[in-house]
Amino acid sequence: MSLEEGGNRERGADDALELSRFQLKTLYELNQELSTLRNVRAVLESSLLYMVGMLGLRSGLVALYKYEETYPYESAHFNVDEDTRSSWFRELEPHLESSYIREICVAQDSGDHPLAQLLKAHDLCIWLPLELDEESWGGIALGLRLSEADFTEDDQELLTTISINIQNVLSNVSMIEALNQAVVKEKRIRNVFQRYAPPSVINEVLNPSNEELLLGESQEVQRMFEQMIHRLTEQHTLEKDLELARDVQRYLLPNEAPPVAGAQIVARSIPARGVCGDLYDFIPLNPHELGISLADISGKGMPAAMIASMLQSATRMCVGSYYPIPAILSILNRFLFRHTESGRYATMFYGQIDARERMFTYSNGGHPPPILYSNGELQLLEVGGPLVGIFDDSSYDQETIRLQSGDVLVIYSDGVTHAGTMPESLNLDDAFGQERLEAAILANANLPANAILDAIFEEVTRYVGNNKQFDDITLIVVKAE
Repeated sequence: MSLEEGGNRERGADDALELSRFQLKTLYELNQELSTLRNVRAVLESSLLYMVGMLGLRSGLVALYKYEETYPYESAHFNVDEDTRSSWFRELEPHLESSYIREICVAQDSGDHPLAQLLKAHDLCIWLPLELDEESWGGIALGLRLSEADFTEDDQELLTTISINIQNVLSNVSMIEALNQAVVKEKRIRNVFQRYAPPSVINEVLNPSNEELLLGESQEVQRMFEQMIHRLTEQHTLEKDLELARDVQRYLLPNEAPPVAGAQIVARSIPARGVCGDLYDFIPLNPHELGISLADISGKGMPAAMIASMLQSATRMCVGSYYPIPAILSILNRFLFRHTESGRYATMFYGQIDARERMFTYSNGGHPPPILYSNGELQLLEVGGPLVGIFDDSSYDQETIRLQSGDVLVIYSDGVTHAGTMPESLNLDDAFGQERLEAAILANANLPANAILDAIFEEVTRYVGNNKQFDDITLIVVKAE
C-alpha cells in the first residue's frame, strides 16, 4: 500500500468515526427534545427537522393516518411546496391498503417497485413507516441529499432507529392528549349535573361507587393511563441508555483541532440549550493548511442546530471543491437563502491558515470581527460582506494577513461579547463586551493557545456569575508558533 493510499484510508476511517459521533449525538439530542413536547404536531415537526439536518436532505414529509381513512389527520413538512404535498397525498392513496406500505422503501434499491416510482416522481428517495397503535399509523418520506449521495446501509439502520423512537414518543403523546380529553369530558359532565340535577341525583350519581355509570369510559381511561406509564418507563430506559452513550461520546470526541505544523489551534463551544446554533469546524487541506469556520445561526435550540449541521455539510463540499474563499461564502449565502424559511440567516467567518507560509486568508460574512494580536497591537478582521442568507445574490471580499511567531487570533460568536445580558432587553451596557474580551487577550497573549482559551472563558464566567446563559458561546484560538 502506498503512503497516499494509507493516508486516504486513515482519513476515511476518521471521517466515518466523526460521522458516527455526530449521529449518536444527534440521536440523543432528538430524544431530549422530543421528551419535552406535549402535542403530536410539535413531535412531527421536530423529528423531521432533525432527520433533514442530520443527513443533509433537501426536503421531507411526515403524515399520520387513521386506519380506514385515506387522508392524513396530521402532517408536517420541510421545504415541500403545497402543490407537491397535495400531489403526494393524492397519489399515495391507492397504495395505503397495500402491505408494502408498512415496509421501508429505498427508491435507489427498489427498481420498479410501485412505491419507489412514486417517491422518485416527487423527488423523494426513502419511505419509513410508523406503527403507532390500534387506531393510527403513519409514514415519513425523505428527500434527496444535498450532496446527491445515495443512502447507505448505515443510514438506513440509523433512520430505522430514529423512526422507532418517534413511534414511542408519538404513542405517549397521543395517549396524553386522549387522557386530557377524557378529563375535560368528565369535568363537563360533572358541571352539567351539578348545575341542573336535583341534589339527591347529584349525590347518587356522582358518588365514587357510581362514577362509571356516569362516565362510561373510566375503565378505558385507566387502561390508557396504565399503557402510558408502561411506555414512559420504556422511554426513560432508552433515555438513560442514550445518556450513557453521550458520556461515552465525551471520551471519544477529540479535545483539539487537527494538528497543523507551525500553529496551535483550540476551540470550545457551550450551548445555551441542549443543542447549539453556533457551528465551528476544522477542514484539513494538507499537513500545513487548515480551513477554519465559525457561524452563528439566527435563533436558538434545535431548529438553529439543524440549519447549522446543513451549513456544515455545504461548507465542507465547497471547500472540498477548492472554490476561492469569497466564492464559498457566496455559494453558502445562496444555499441558505433558498433552502431555509424566510428570516433565517447566519453570521459566518471562514479562513484558511497556511502555517508553513505564515499566511491567513479569510472572508467575514457579517460575523463579529475576530481579533488578531500581533506585536502588542490588536486588529479586527472585518473584510468580507453581508450576513449569509439575507439576500439571494451577495458577494464577498477576502484579505490575506501575514502571521508572525507569537501572533494570536481569537474567533468568537456574539455569545461571548453579549454574555451577561437578558434576551428580552439585550442591553449591551450590561454585556461582557468587546473591551473586556480584548483586555483578556492582551493579558494572556504570551500563553499557549489552550491557556488563552481557558483564561477568556474564566473571565466570561466570572463576569456572568450566577446569571443564566441565554446565548451559545463559542471560541476558537489560533496561535502562530
